[in-house]
Amino acid sequence: MVNIKALLLSVAAVSLAVSPAFGMYKRGSVVKQLGVSNFEKVVGKTSQPTFVKFYAPWCGHCKNLEPEYERAAKKSQAFAKFYAVNCDEDKNRGLCSQFNVQGFPTLKVFTEKRTKRGSRRAVDYQGERKASSMAKFARSLLPDLSKRLDAGDLDEFIAKDSLPKAVLLTERKKSSELWKGVSAQLDRRVRFAQIVNPGTTAMKRLGVNSLPAIVVFADAKDPENFAVYDGENKYEPLVRFISAVASGKAPKNQKNKDDAAKPAEREQAMDVEEIATQADLERACIKQSDASSIPVLCIIGIVPLEPEFEESRLEHAQAVSVLEGVLKGQQPRNANPASAINDNDNDNDTDADIDDEDDGSGSQKTDNVTNKGLPFRVSWVNALGAAGARVREMFGLSDDLPSAVAISPRKSAAAPYRGAFAKDELLEWADACYKGYHMQRFTFDLDIGQKSASVHDEL
Repeated sequence: MVNIKALLLSVAAVSLAVSPAFGMYKRGSVVKQLGVSNFEKVVGKTSQPTFVKFYAPWCGHCKNLEPEYERAAKKSQAFAKFYAVNCDEDKNRGLCSQFNVQGFPTLKVFTEKRTKRGSRRAVDYQGERKASSMAKFARSLLPDLSKRLDAGDLDEFIAKDSLPKAVLLTERKKSSELWKGVSAQLDRRVRFAQIVNPGTTAMKRLGVNSLPAIVVFADAKDPENFAVYDGENKYEPLVRFISAVASGKAPKNQKNKDDAAKPAEREQAMDVEEIATQADLERACIKQSDASSIPVLCIIGIVPLEPEFEESRLEHAQAVSVLEGVLKGQQPRNANPASAINDNDNDNDTDADIDDEDDGSGSQKTDNVTNKGLPFRVSWVNALGAAGARVREMFGLSDDLPSAVAISPRKSAAAPYRGAFAKDELLEWADACYKGYHMQRFTFDLDIGQKSASVHDEL
């Protein structure tokens, strides 16, 4: 712990070399910078255990803590938040004084308990400053905010107040860490409950065929209008789905979560799909049942998204809109006068030579995932999630977000994008990659992990 008074005389000199406005954690880090303008709004919006590191950029102990703090944040993404406040900025000094910060770094943890005014209460973190210790402490403070219901109490719960309701139907008596994390994140905006062994009558009413299942009711006055979650048991897609339904931005009354969409509808919905797991990556880029339908290139946008924050959702929507423009703006291979050069395995090539492979049938094949006549498939991955971190690490991408990478599964080649995240520039780059430019031989296994659910992904 560094005593502020002992270093007071050195601050002025050091601050000439270090800009006080420059945050310790860069954009794209799982640790977010806060200041007096957004502190209460951000910290107060969740009931998850929330670490806040109060620091000064000239503080050596603060710099030493930086990697462990970031690792703790990555370990805890599904159940805790990690933020940082630069107390060296003039505008933040009153905030740091408010929390009695007397030395750097000071770690405060905000719990789900609140004052009469609704502000969250904080405790000092006195434990070991290792990632595993901080993550363990955060986990110990994770509240269980899910109300236990009998199946017959559902209508009363839905009508209790005007807030949207999210209900977990399960066979487990104890709340899972995943459900606790989701409910704590959306607390005070959505009410959560769980019904253990709901019975066939309740399941039939809600169009649920198997457990666990999640049903979201957006309107307390209309219990027959609901949405059944049909995604993976992962924190990010769960929060995104519940937030969307609660705000009226997702389809409701999905009576049967096992009903398959019509092929045309599914193809349209998957235009620019999210890659969150290894299975997603393989389906979109690598292991098609029909090898001829594998795209020549996969363009993956690395786009940050914090679904609980409206500003982040808007920025994400703009980035995905750019990617949709890239997808729709590409020319079919047979209509492109400057088609890619022939695919071959000449080890003397410096650039990856990419082209379509003829199956000998003389006809073009299509399937639900991609059109064989298009040179590339476009997807996106959340830069702040585990899969996004893996993709960025695998291809050496910078912290300048959003960004993109082109990969050729057929040629084991890749090219990171270095320009402005705009449709025309991305299209020009992608077209050049398709023709063999930029692409470099690259040894990778295209394994972004998450092949199977961990204990923290169980409902």
